[in-house]
Amino acid sequence: MSRMPTTSEGSATFRAEPLSEAAPLHPPRAGRRLDPLGLVLPGVVLIAWWVAVHFGLATNVLLPSLSAVGWTLLDWVFNVSGGRYFFSGTWWRDLLGSLMRVMVGFTVGSALAIVIGVLVGWYRVFERIADPTIQILRPIPKTAFLPFAILLFGLGNPPALFLTIYGVFLTVYIQVVVGVKLVSRDLKRAALMLGARDRDVLFRVVLPAALPNILVGMRVGAAYAWLILILAEMLAVQEGFGYVLWHAYEFLRMDVVVAGMLCIGLFGYLTDRLVVIVMRRKLDWAQAVAETQF
Repeated sequence: MSRMPTTSEGSATFRAEPLSEAAPLHPPRAGRRLDPLGLVLPGVVLIAWWVAVHFGLATNVLLPSLSAVGWTLLDWVFNVSGGRYFFSGTWWRDLLGSLMRVMVGFTVGSALAIVIGVLVGWYRVFERIADPTIQILRPIPKTAFLPFAILLFGLGNPPALFLTIYGVFLTVYIQVVVGVKLVSRDLKRAALMLGARDRDVLFRVVLPAALPNILVGMRVGAAYAWLILILAEMLAVQEGFGYVLWHAYEFLRMDVVVAGMLCIGLFGYLTDRLVVIVMRRKLDWAQAVAETQF
């Protein structure tokens, strides 16, 4: 049994032990490999897609063939048509533009959500000031602010970034507040009994305990960043995956639409995996959370 830290006068004082010294909740598991079962559903979808096109169950206008989508991707990335189409050879520019806007929107939106969410969850006065307004804004569709953002910032990156930051903030904020408020009262009382100040309780007890909820909110926010950005790029930006999707729809190029959807899904998945990797490394003291839930 560990001894309670004391002063020279014998009174109890507060000292947080490094988290790395604590015994893990569960023994670490071996690194995960690609689960073959995860390929079953995509395989079924591809087979159904091929059958529908091959036997004429859907027109090529509505459902392009696999070969058409593959050729479109090649032209989009490598410009094999020599610049014949509006999307030829623009994939790298579109990818970098969308990635930049997603990462900036996700980072700024998450940072604002964590700061404001912690203040709202910890201080009653901040909750009374800020939370009612935020709760009114949450049910309003984020795309409803797009015309306002375009009029305020003009076309280009500013309205897309504003909308992405705003959407990520509202998504992460609620998880941060819930995580702070759900920290056990007994933990906070125990820290106070050991001589901790309110600041110590917040930064050394409450925030570590709320970290799983905060990171879950960030994971959801990463996916939402892609969703809201694609909508913003359709109308406010002249490059990016959303821009290409919208123009492909106007020209009834469903092969381009499908290719764009595949790219968005792929990079959305990679973004999610990146957040999960960070979660596992930062939650080594809560291995059960990192391994079983994520």
